[in-house]
Amino acid sequence: LYICFFGKGTNLNFLLFKANWFRLLQLIPDCCRRKTSVGCCPPTLKQRSDMFARAVLMISCSMLTAREAAGQTAEFQSEAEPALNCPDSYRARKGDKVIMEYIGLLANGTEFDRGQSEFTIGENKVIPGWEKGMTGGCAGERINMVVPPEFGYGDSPSDKVPAGSTIYFITQLQAVIRTTKPVAGGCNEGQKARPNIDVTMDIEGRVITPSADGQKFVDKPSLEVRFGNPKAIRFVRGLEAGLTGACPEEERLLFLGPDLAYGAAGKSDGKVKPGQSVR
Repeated sequence: LYICFFGKGTNLNFLLFKANWFRLLQLIPDCCRRKTSVGCCPPTLKQRSDMFARAVLMISCSMLTAREAAGQTAEFQSEAEPALNCPDSYRARKGDKVIMEYIGLLANGTEFDRGQSEFTIGENKVIPGWEKGMTGGCAGERINMVVPPEFGYGDSPSDKVPAGSTIYFITQLQAVIRTTKPVAGGCNEGQKARPNIDVTMDIEGRVITPSADGQKFVDKPSLEVRFGNPKAIRFVRGLEAGLTGACPEEERLLFLGPDLAYGAAGKSDGKVKPGQSVR
């Protein structure tokens, strides 16, 4: 979306990611994933799925633990599954802001953290493994990482992560946000795009394809949307996520995964198919 705002290889230790945690989670109704399973789905479904995922995880992680005990150093690994093969110019790079969702796990399968994070690649405000793992990613990809201590928390403990731990992340790259025309000197906070104001933009949007010639699904020189509307459609929420903080006359290029575009249903007119990412 071109917008001008007015106003190393796989090994046995990588099997935990081949277990396709995200695909497993998709089999569980939303209400169960939100831990509100009472009255919406059989508790045994979530219990069985959780037990299966963690069993695979513990077996795979124990392989790595044994490898480390034998004196072999864990290597940083990342893999997109499935790889979306977006054009190179669409891939996350230094200077881009990324939005990702993640689950963090220890070698014994214990979940130590989960949530959403936004950061700019190259600013060194997150662990090096995250920057390394997101670099080269396509919006919408599920990127799984093995993060040895030197790319994680090193020899210092961090909350639930013991010192010297190799940690694992199951992530989804939701958006890549690239400022293509910054405003010299910036602007004051009152001028920036933010919740609870009307934002007008010049917008052109296309479906992301490997050949970079995806179908155009929106082209409006003056589109006005209300930021902060809890009833806004998914795509508008994606625009808000990508444009919040922008100054008038600033131009940004947004690459949005399905969760911030049109989701599993696609666009009603068929121009964006189910599960497609957009730019």
